[in-house]
Amino acid sequence: MTLQVNKAARRVALVTMRYLLFVFVLAAACCSTTLRAQEAELMGTVTGPQGDTLIGASVRVVGSVIGAVTDLEGHYILSVPPGRIRLLATYLGFENYDTVVVVSTTDRELEVDIRMEESFMTTGEVIVYGRRAAGQAQALRVQQSAVVPQTILHAETFNKYPDITLAETVQRMPGVTITRNRGEGELVQVRGLPEQYTAISLNGQRLPAVQPEADRAGSLDIIQSNLVEEVRVIKARSADMDADAIGGTVDFRIRQPEDKAEILLQAGGGSNFGFDQIPGQSSSITQAAAVLNSELSDEAVYGLLAGSYFRHNRGNRTQRFDYGENGTTGREISRVRPIDTDRMTTKTGLVGAVELRPSIYNRMRLSYNYSANDDEVMTRETNFNRGNATTALEDRISSRWKEERRLNMVALEVENNFKLTQLTYALSFASTSERLRDRQRAFNSSTVDNGAATADRPFEDLLPTDTRFAGQSLERRFTEQLNLNLEEDIAIGGVNITRHLNSSRTSFLRAGGRYRIKERTYEEFYQGVAGGGPAVPSTGFPDLSNESLLDEDPDLTSGPNYYASEKIAAGYLMYLTNWTAKLTTSVGLRYEYTDLDYTLQRSQDTDSTSYNDLFPSLNITYRLRRDHQLRFSYYDAIARVPYATVVPTQRFAERRQARLDVFSLDNPDVSPTYSRNLDLTYERYGRNDGLISVSAYAKFLTDPTVRVANFEFVNEQPSLGYSIANTADARLLGLELGFYQSLAFLNPKLRILNVNGNVNLNSYQLDGDDTDNTLAQAPRRSANLSFVYSNPRTRLNLVLAGNYRSSTLDLLRDGQPVWINAVISLDLAADYELFKGISAYVRVNNATDHRAERYIGKPDQDDSLLLSKTQFGVWGVAGLRWRPGR
Repeated sequence: MTLQVNKAARRVALVTMRYLLFVFVLAAACCSTTLRAQEAELMGTVTGPQGDTLIGASVRVVGSVIGAVTDLEGHYILSVPPGRIRLLATYLGFENYDTVVVVSTTDRELEVDIRMEESFMTTGEVIVYGRRAAGQAQALRVQQSAVVPQTILHAETFNKYPDITLAETVQRMPGVTITRNRGEGELVQVRGLPEQYTAISLNGQRLPAVQPEADRAGSLDIIQSNLVEEVRVIKARSADMDADAIGGTVDFRIRQPEDKAEILLQAGGGSNFGFDQIPGQSSSITQAAAVLNSELSDEAVYGLLAGSYFRHNRGNRTQRFDYGENGTTGREISRVRPIDTDRMTTKTGLVGAVELRPSIYNRMRLSYNYSANDDEVMTRETNFNRGNATTALEDRISSRWKEERRLNMVALEVENNFKLTQLTYALSFASTSERLRDRQRAFNSSTVDNGAATADRPFEDLLPTDTRFAGQSLERRFTEQLNLNLEEDIAIGGVNITRHLNSSRTSFLRAGGRYRIKERTYEEFYQGVAGGGPAVPSTGFPDLSNESLLDEDPDLTSGPNYYASEKIAAGYLMYLTNWTAKLTTSVGLRYEYTDLDYTLQRSQDTDSTSYNDLFPSLNITYRLRRDHQLRFSYYDAIARVPYATVVPTQRFAERRQARLDVFSLDNPDVSPTYSRNLDLTYERYGRNDGLISVSAYAKFLTDPTVRVANFEFVNEQPSLGYSIANTADARLLGLELGFYQSLAFLNPKLRILNVNGNVNLNSYQLDGDDTDNTLAQAPRRSANLSFVYSNPRTRLNLVLAGNYRSSTLDLLRDGQPVWINAVISLDLAADYELFKGISAYVRVNNATDHRAERYIGKPDQDDSLLLSKTQFGVWGVAGLRWRPGR
């Protein structure tokens, strides 16, 4: 199998899928025209036993997709066809209201008011249809009714925060920490486990990786948070969910079409107040967003179009230190490498969706998501080598390049309802790419043979603009050019059938299957030549903007390229029942078959491996009271071996990454990680949409992995080669506290204040190790705390949000542990409504400007060695938002 054949096959598959989507949509559009004129308006008010209106109650037509939730006035409105329909109203803590309504062909409007009585009775599964009228309040009710423990955050809440990327949004949720890249949230960790143990999905469909060689960790810095309606962090697993989610699943629900028309326009500008030392560097920030949501065809077709734009210029300074000849061993600094970086980032996002309701029993949704991240990067680096009494070396290195990342995803979701049966199926295709465009690097060097070098500041404090050889000319030693193309595609098809076992729908049997194909191609062009450019002054840097590329038309087909694919076929059976009004259980078994293969382009060598697994799951919910409940979960899970690790490399410098001086190495002996998981959660849902949750959990890991790095010189430049390796089996014990609470319970006047936060504490133990060693990339402690002031009378919203993550073991470098320091970040946001529908907003990010540091050894130990330190600076944006009708 060659790369060309695989590319052609994928193009055929994509064209076929698009054709099928078109056929489905066309069929649905034809069906919708037959029902449009027959519907009547059914409306009313839902109240409690004392006549108080119930906000967020679900009212639906049984056996169809027609439904809504009550608004702030307790009102609902449905469009129903003529005939005998069964109307069901549900609200947690109240008895179901179940009645039959007869709609004649001449009826245009009917009114049915509903009065509900308090009770513990509930159905086995609460499904909310229609518009989420109550925002976060409704999200909490869905969370309370879910089969497995999870946390749901609605856009109504997280849009108040100064978050740009989805990773930054998720960090506000219990049990979640993030890793940052260039000062922005990028990767997500759930329950203190490494990011490769967390599954990332968009509208329930798995996302491919965006970062090269990080194929088990979904990067989220490419997707902007203002395109998302809801975030769900699912902390356990039922049989109908993918098994590769040891830590949990983070599911982002992109904005969807709604019944109510919506228009939103937003624009702002700001500045980065941090590092700004490279000549010509800009520090501006530009932000814009727009949303259009509308009914397209008389309650049969609904459409949504949303877009976002964010551009900012940010710089940073990094100071790196090497010890000994291999960069790690030894106690004395042998090399100082200060680096100044200027990065201009442009993020563009687009979401489009159409929902068709061809009949009362069917619903179809076609959605498309496009996200782009474009970086223009320039770096200036100086390597100061300590040398000896007669020889010292100084390298001045300039780099510049463009980096493009893309995410395209199209999904079709279909739901068919029958009397006691529901059939759902979905088809999705997602494609990501990362392209490194013409990265130029120029190395100019100086060697002194007549005495020790001198400088105006201590050796460890030297800056890129410093020199120890004043007045000397630095000759061009080496010039190189690098181009990379990485593409990864995921195609998923799945079907689920649910059969209710009695007319009251208190139990059901669900079965389904899912087939997932994941394919990756890697292409590289590299050329390096001795010399290749002019000399520079002792304090100068090569000006690459005035130099030609080594190859104007690079050929990426002859590099150390590979093709890899992973195919996962899954089937499951799941049973859920309400034994009593207080007790609900679900039990299931999932089977997954995995096939992994690769092809090397140069040699056409191929290899493959496959394995089978069974994954049981059990979930129990016990309702102590209407607003108090206990959850218990047990499930097995897996973390599969990454692509890059199993694809062979012949030498250290063969496969480059987008990061400077970083390479990928193979380890064909690495094994998948398996985990047995236990979770016990207590949840209290209070008044004013409050929530307090406490969870204790245990995870028993077999063959967990750690990142390993090897130090080598490549073209006389210090470089690192990365791979992963299995470690001893491990045990994780954790405690999680989360709260989302208005202070109105203290005093009704304090309803304008909300306190949201969470604390996560973890303990790790490696088998056969009595020391304090820990899992890699797994923080022991993390916490988030935010204060929200929201006063409708003053039309002012204020948010103060802080985040903490303890020091974390990152990797093993030449056998020695490398740690990341503890991080504290602070963000602020303010919104003020100037006129009805028009608001001004201000966002300030990274107000603490906390320094990111890496150490050999634990940062708080006296014998630890500082490897690097970086600061990114404070940045902020201010703008206007127009939302008519609000």
